[in-house]
Amino acid sequence: MRTFSVPVLVVGCGPVGLATGMFLAHWGVRPMLIDKRDPMSAPPRAGVSLRTLELFRSVGLEPALREVGWEGGRPMQTILKEAGVGATLRRSGLPPRYTRRLETCSPADHRLLVMQDQVQRVVMAELPRRGGQVRFDTRLLDVEVGDEHVRARVGHVSTGEQWEITADYLVAADGANSEVRERLGITVPDREVLTRLNTAFFRADLGPVTEEWGTHFCLVHNDRVYATLLSKNGRDQWSSHIMDYPGKPEELTELSTDRTIELLHAVIGDTTIPIELHEVNAWEAAYGIASSFRKGRVFLAGDSAHVQSSAGGLGMNTGIQDGHNLAWKLAAVLHGHASPALLNTYEPERRAAARASVALLRSGR
Repeated sequence: MRTFSVPVLVVGCGPVGLATGMFLAHWGVRPMLIDKRDPMSAPPRAGVSLRTLELFRSVGLEPALREVGWEGGRPMQTILKEAGVGATLRRSGLPPRYTRRLETCSPADHRLLVMQDQVQRVVMAELPRRGGQVRFDTRLLDVEVGDEHVRARVGHVSTGEQWEITADYLVAADGANSEVRERLGITVPDREVLTRLNTAFFRADLGPVTEEWGTHFCLVHNDRVYATLLSKNGRDQWSSHIMDYPGKPEELTELSTDRTIELLHAVIGDTTIPIELHEVNAWEAAYGIASSFRKGRVFLAGDSAHVQSSAGGLGMNTGIQDGHNLAWKLAAVLHGHASPALLNTYEPERRAAARASVALLRSGR
């Protein structure tokens, strides 16, 4: 069996895992990242927050993100409509004094919108140049946590070939159903389902509707559907959380392609507009926080540590900020600039952030 030694092994190459690897590489740690799938083919889900843009700016990624992103409308602007191209029922947004504060509070551009898939592509292009290794189609099979290192047995999904990785530390960024967390025996005791819904990702030419909205996001409520309509590029790429419709079952239910397109036409408000459906999935919007974010030399980050609904991109952005918090501390310890006791600050600091994030969801229920 082949063996490798790395300072940090990151399990999961979604936006949280890739960002964690990027931050590690920025501080001179050469991580190895593995994922059982190729997450680069996933549709664009959440967008980055202003704080996340600041963190990427600090490691030199702002120009690349600016190239792939686009300028949206006023932050926190919400519009409720009968349909995407229909009548406006209500508008709301930040008070003017807060909007003015956003324009001056950060060196990052508060109007820059960058989606999850764009972040992943930018980081994937840069990470190898900074010494990081990324291996897709590679699954964690077993993990042994020792006093001096972590020993992981991994396997190539397609060929079945196995090898062993010895790491000083391991970061589990492998999602809400984290296999690492399960192997460590860490539970999520307070997980609660908020709702069950379907999310569709699609292409449609709706014209300059976002200019009329003044934002990239609107809620749609009519007698056929209650849903969101979210622009992914300011032009023709969209997602829609289909939250309710007449006859919607209480249990988690997959939607057929025909039914999805029918509901999307109700969301848009024009049945003549062609829809190119890319993906639709059924999922549970839930929140919960793991009983522990750490076991010895293994740390949980992102959805493996805490789950939130997709509202506001809280899950992805809180997770990326987990990775930033943990990466500089791991780098300081590995370079001998700080004692391992520094790592004890990760969980209380990020648990407080997760609790604050979950509190926002609970207050908006």
